[in-house]
Amino acid sequence: MNMLKLLPFAIATAVASGHLLANEQQNNSRFALAGYGDVKYEDSKLMDTSAFSARFVPIFLFSLNDKMHIEAETEISVDENGETEVELEYADIHYFLSDTTTFTAGKFLLPFGQYGPNQHPSWINRSAFSPGIYGGLGGHGGYQPMQGLLPVMSDIGVGIQHIIPLGKNQKIFFDVYMTNGLAAEAPHDDEEDAHDEEPVQDGHEEEVVDEHAEEEDEHEEVDDHALELPELAFEATSADNNSDKAFGGRIAYAFLPGIEVGASYYTAKYDDDEKLGFTATGFDINWIGNHYIVRGEYIKTETDAFEEDEHEENKVITFDRNGWYLQATFMAGKMFNVLQGTDFVVEYAETNKINEAERWAYGINYWLDSRAVIKATYEDTTVHDGEDDKRFAIQYSYGF
Repeated sequence: MNMLKLLPFAIATAVASGHLLANEQQNNSRFALAGYGDVKYEDSKLMDTSAFSARFVPIFLFSLNDKMHIEAETEISVDENGETEVELEYADIHYFLSDTTTFTAGKFLLPFGQYGPNQHPSWINRSAFSPGIYGGLGGHGGYQPMQGLLPVMSDIGVGIQHIIPLGKNQKIFFDVYMTNGLAAEAPHDDEEDAHDEEPVQDGHEEEVVDEHAEEEDEHEEVDDHALELPELAFEATSADNNSDKAFGGRIAYAFLPGIEVGASYYTAKYDDDEKLGFTATGFDINWIGNHYIVRGEYIKTETDAFEEDEHEENKVITFDRNGWYLQATFMAGKMFNVLQGTDFVVEYAETNKINEAERWAYGINYWLDSRAVIKATYEDTTVHDGEDDKRFAIQYSYGF
């Protein structure tokens, strides 16, 4: 009987404790929604097409407490077949070890250069197109006539970021990470022919698919493949085709708020037997003045591949490529009231040694407010030993 009398009091106490705990969690946690989106019209002379496209990219931010922060970005778009595509760009958790050191785990944008981790959102990029040395490899770059050196890279793994303050306005940023890494791209045109040949364990690698072939014409195919740049799959996956892990990092010096220069490094083995490697090094600059912005990057890549020698034995050869881009934005609206909200943009990019190309791009941007811009960009691409292209795009981009 006494227990029954105490039951309402116990329930009330539990409910009150639950409210207190919920209120405490709400006080220590915070959720925010950010992101960007765009609508784009693009015309290509080479492809002889013109089309509209649209995408919406929400970013979810959640602070668990003073030490832990969660972020995730998804891209929602419509493909050429009318199907809705939803892609997880990144999803990671940050643990703040101190005011200057952060540990990150999950899928995250790799800190290589400036464009990938910081400038690729369409309302931040001053051009309607990706820089010439990016893209053409999937990801944010999409189609472009010149073959880029890298896509916007993201992967699954862990990383550490550290900041070293140097006085009032100077800092050194240091990033290091370890991820699953990349793999060889699966064969496309030669896939049916591969079914008719003797199976091999490494059939997914174009350079070694005929490693054990004995006929002379098959040897010729190996030689042809050896002259081609290997295709690599940069897409992040939850599996790894070998036990090797990608390793990389970036170190940068910043004289705030206007100048930041950095150097980046990335290396990984991409084949099953861990004999073929890919290495990328880069240098970047971001210079923001009162009336101008200058952005640029230089990237060099080294890609290993197998080549069959005269003794019919595989030897490792290395393909070297490099390229750079420089983009200058003149914020005319900040100097002339009659051009309020207007930017003029010019960009040059080139790739060298293999798949050589160069591109000039010219643009006019009009800012509706600080987070919404209409961009008109024209580009002229010259491809050595390939087909040139001229493209024009109008893009409405917004951030929130």
